[in-house]
Amino acid sequence: MSDKIPPRVTAALPGSGCPFHRGTGSAMLSKAPSGNLVRPHGVVGPAVSSKSAQSLTGDNGPVVSDFFRMFPDLRPSVFNVEDLRALTLPGGPMDDARLGPSVPQDNPTISAGYTFLGQFLDHDLTFDVFSDINSRGTQPNQTRDAITPTLDLGNIYGRGPVQDAFLFDAKDGATLLFGRQDNPDGDVLRNVQGTAIIGDPRNDDNMFVNQLHLAFIKFHNQVVKDLSGSFSGGALFAEASQRVRWHYQWIVYHDFVRRFVGDELYGKLVNQGPQYFPPNLQQIPIEFSAAAYRMGHATIRETYTVNASYSNVQIFDLHQPGTFLSPEKRVDWKNFFNLGSGVTPQGAKLFDTYLASELLNLPEALIPGFDHPQYQGKPDPLYLSLAGRNLLRQNEFTLPAGQTVAEALGTTRYANSQLGLPQGWGSTVAPLWYYILKEANLANQGRFLGPVGGRIVGETFFSVLLNDPTSFLQNKGWKPTYGSGGDFTIADLLRIADAYKKS
Repeated sequence: MSDKIPPRVTAALPGSGCPFHRGTGSAMLSKAPSGNLVRPHGVVGPAVSSKSAQSLTGDNGPVVSDFFRMFPDLRPSVFNVEDLRALTLPGGPMDDARLGPSVPQDNPTISAGYTFLGQFLDHDLTFDVFSDINSRGTQPNQTRDAITPTLDLGNIYGRGPVQDAFLFDAKDGATLLFGRQDNPDGDVLRNVQGTAIIGDPRNDDNMFVNQLHLAFIKFHNQVVKDLSGSFSGGALFAEASQRVRWHYQWIVYHDFVRRFVGDELYGKLVNQGPQYFPPNLQQIPIEFSAAAYRMGHATIRETYTVNASYSNVQIFDLHQPGTFLSPEKRVDWKNFFNLGSGVTPQGAKLFDTYLASELLNLPEALIPGFDHPQYQGKPDPLYLSLAGRNLLRQNEFTLPAGQTVAEALGTTRYANSQLGLPQGWGSTVAPLWYYILKEANLANQGRFLGPVGGRIVGETFFSVLLNDPTSFLQNKGWKPTYGSGGDFTIADLLRIADAYKKS
């Protein structure tokens, strides 16, 4: 097939998307893909490409289906597993311990909290429960997105106060519950064993996403409180949740995306709209889910200052999922976002192909089921490397290589020698995820994504909002009622969340 694809022209947007993706799968590397292709609503049939999906759209509204290929005509690439092993194990070319303490790593334009806001967004968009990183040639519709591919805060609200009544206060059916007797204001709701009682259990994966989840609960509750004089019953929840969603979507559209794709590409997306994402389609591109949005892994710092008395800690030392969170570990958000407090927040790590060392040797408890005889019953180290797992996704979904996408977009094509791939690398091209990280470093000093990564990430988030008939973009002229000057930021949400105390 040709590596070149014409841009898909759409109308301009009106008005002006574990750490990200832990994934599933438990077989050894030799397992071959199997099973029928799963179509929407259980129909068995061929995969849906972005081109064929276009024909399914029309007057009846958006298509809701599985993942799809944003670039269905591009040549796929599969890489030698031993090459991936040499690239991604501790002490190898992707270990940031090789940089030394004198190399600056803090991003001056993206503060540390955006890493975890990004993970929170991921949990609102995708929940891949079927893919297997040992498979080869998996088609996007062979795995299902188990949640709605929209920014609807389903991870906060679950299925709402009727079907998931356990999340809500029975007094009004609209206020979300949180906290416990010994930590009433600093943790999510938990059962007696410590399991989080929340709309998406993945939001208890680490302490920062847990605390962001709590902040969204508190913001919602403040909106409920403000509306309680005018609405009641089901109407109170419906009105409050819509206002919260629109403020949240405003943050994603006006702040989050802009920071990660840069002002130039952001302006093009606003003025021209997405060029490669099918209009009216509610799906997530596999190039986003399995590669580009895993950008967040590269922004994780080696250590974090959580609050004034809790600092220099690594992400996996902070909080074990499914356990009670102690009050002294409550996140002080001024260390993570610019809250106007006079405190300079920590920066996210600059984009590059170097990852925090602990991400290349994940705790075995987080990665069960990969015992390997060669390693005396212990997991294959490749499975304990987050970078290794990401690159196995390249092979699973036979994604195009980074250079292949760059050529299709008509942008700079970086050679392997520029990308820092090790000697002996057995291919003339680079995996898409790896390429996107290094492209950001080469094109933009690691401050934001380059043309390939920025295009995939930016178009996905813009299309998620543009193609959702319930998003704030479809209510032309809407402006936030919280915040100031017609704007609303994550800092505004956190200030309101901290101001609200459970009564």
